[in-house]
Amino acid sequence: MLAPAKINLDLLITGRREDGYHLLDSLVVFTEFGDELYIEKSDSLSLDITGPFSNGLTVNEDNLVLRAAKLIAEEAKIQPNFKFHLVKNLPVSSGIGGGSSDAAAAIKLIIELFNLEISDERLNEIGLKLGADIPVCLLGQTSHMSGIGEKLVPFDIKDDLYLLLVNPSISVSTPEIFKEYKIENHEFDKERHFSKNEVHLPFILDALNNSHNSLQSAAVSKKSVIQDVISAIDTTEGLLLSRMSGSGATCFGIYSSEKDCHNAYELIIKEKNNWWVKSTKVI
Repeated sequence: MLAPAKINLDLLITGRREDGYHLLDSLVVFTEFGDELYIEKSDSLSLDITGPFSNGLTVNEDNLVLRAAKLIAEEAKIQPNFKFHLVKNLPVSSGIGGGSSDAAAAIKLIIELFNLEISDERLNEIGLKLGADIPVCLLGQTSHMSGIGEKLVPFDIKDDLYLLLVNPSISVSTPEIFKEYKIENHEFDKERHFSKNEVHLPFILDALNNSHNSLQSAAVSKKSVIQDVISAIDTTEGLLLSRMSGSGATCFGIYSSEKDCHNAYELIIKEKNNWWVKSTKVI
């Protein structure tokens, strides 16, 4: 099963709860490219990892795939006797939701394998125990996400949308970026409300041009190379918008044509062959 990259096209921070959780407001999309997760029945719970970014992960109790499997097995009152194989194609700790998408894929695979009946509402409750991005990854489609990740309004984009993903081959600690964000003492953003479900590219671009990523300046303060990535994307032809995704360090460019996106890929990979660069399409 594909565990697609999750891209935050913007990321507003609208408040902070008493328990410390930040309230977010984000337009989220998923891409045709991502990790791959496979499952089979076994006599115990296990996970093996291959792929270009397998060295960045360890198989221990904190692994999101294993934690997700245990929670779903507990919910369904079955033994977590599953063998998972993860092909790790996405950079680790890179702001594009790889771990969350992997966990969501694990949940979906177990439900399919055992034909389980668990309501979407209950799945979201379970997902939030694992992380704020799990509910939107379970949904797996373009959405407006708010609250701590539990409020979702799905969108159907009627136009093709292509993304260039660029990571300068570094990992970023999300808690560190939030800590820097607090130090910078930003004002909270206003929460948005969208009523449309079917939208076209101009609507998305208008929304994005009137928003931002609230964590971008904090991330650049900690890792200045992120600004270099955005500047490199800004030199490409046909670019509609560039920005950092999530807490970084992956940045993206938006294009309306596959050709422009591919040409941008060729340009950057030629100049920065030590960066991770991928051209893909929004699903």
